[in-house]
Amino acid sequence: MPLYDYRCPQGDVFEAFFTMHDKPDTLDCPHCGQRATSKLPAIGPSQRNSAQMRILDATNATAETPQVVNSLTGTPNGRHHSPQYSTNPLHQKLPRP
Repeated sequence: MPLYDYRCPQGDVFEAFFTMHDKPDTLDCPHCGQRATSKLPAIGPSQRNSAQMRILDATNATAETPQVVNSLTGTPNGRHHSPQYSTNPLHQKLPRP
């Protein structure tokens, strides 16, 4: 069962267990008896400069402005090097794609 946080007008915060279906929006505060409203839960990474937040920020940024590819993958400085071929004469007889 999920744990929900409630805050009363006096500023007291308390927790209560409810199923998602049965969760009330307000409860009586056990400290002062006033009606307490539910607080929004903190969902997701809470550290501003955490690795998770940097990944989320980078993902959101690329959704609107994707990075432009300037070179072939795996080649430094965009220079394309010809592939190395075998000098074995038997490899020359193999079928080519």
